[in-house]
Amino acid sequence: MLFSDELHGRIAQLPNVSSIKIPGVPEDPAQAKARIDALRTLVPDTVTIGVSGDWMAVRGLNAGCDAWYSVIGGTFPLTALVLTRAAQAGHAGSALGLSDALDPLWALFRRHGSLRVMSAAASHLGLTGEPNLPRPLRGLDETARQDVVAALDALGLTA
Repeated sequence: MLFSDELHGRIAQLPNVSSIKIPGVPEDPAQAKARIDALRTLVPDTVTIGVSGDWMAVRGLNAGCDAWYSVIGGTFPLTALVLTRAAQAGHAGSALGLSDALDPLWALFRRHGSLRVMSAAASHLGLTGEPNLPRPLRGLDETARQDVVAALDALGLTA
């Protein structure tokens, strides 16, 4: 269920709320900016707007989101930082190019869910043992795990 802008605005008015998290924005930059601008009229200046959905994060940051609630940031912090800094510096095209280069990973996120993909990545990189997801969650099957390893290798992503 997606929250309406009005509900985001009402939540942002609650005491102790300092940020709201929205799903990705439209792909069209003008539509994305219009979406964030409209939301800003409902959200106090003291509340940041953060975007989720790693494959859509740069579009949100380019459109004016203040934060990215990243999945990859915990495992690949430098990759997330480079993307974020490019967008924050106003280098929209560069930021999009950096994000688009990660499409093999984003495709796996869309297919299997980011949590399960990053679980497999963390295990492959030796950051955690197996199983590493709490029950009742299940990790990826062996074929999907090999797809994760192939994507990490192709992208040069290491811990």
